[in-house]
Amino acid sequence: MYAFFKGKIDTILNDRIIIDVNNIGYEIYMPENQLISLEEYKEEVKVYTYLQVREDDMKLFGFLSSETLSFFKKLITVSGVGPKVALGIISNIDKEEMCVAIATDDIATLRTVPGIGPKMAQKIIFELKDIVLKEEVDNISTKQKKVAKENPNVTEAITALQVLGYSEKVIKQVIEKIDISTDSVENIIRKVLKEMQNI
Repeated sequence: MYAFFKGKIDTILNDRIIIDVNNIGYEIYMPENQLISLEEYKEEVKVYTYLQVREDDMKLFGFLSSETLSFFKKLITVSGVGPKVALGIISNIDKEEMCVAIATDDIATLRTVPGIGPKMAQKIIFELKDIVLKEEVDNISTKQKKVAKENPNVTEAITALQVLGYSEKVIKQVIEKIDISTDSVENIIRKVLKEMQNI
């Protein structure tokens, strides 16, 4: 219903902002780390949003990039993970750490998030990887398949990047430009994310 809001920040609270869009104030819940980055933001801000509708309540959740919004949407498809837990994950783990955790089944990293125990951490990693494998991994290009055959870590890295909301098209462009034939999962992810900053 609401893809994004673009306007000036009226108020920043502990867990949300009020953004002024054409003299209408919208309350949007956001990750803590993104709220902190907005404290000195005085120009217009664009917030990508998800509208949660319940019988007795409606809430907007917002993010500073479409990739983070996509990751949030995937997180809340995991049974037992609601918007509050999803915001906690995004607030406490940066994208590189999350990519590596998903690719390497690193349950310990997810357990650093308040409220997430070992069973929930395992479920999040398993279900997120399963979602991407079903939806997108079959579409990997021929060149990517060749590289993946040479280095099986490539598939794990690609899956983790797709979970975080990066499009298959962008990942393909980056993979084809860099040498990752002998890299570990962690190094592949770092190289891809670094290269994405230049796109």
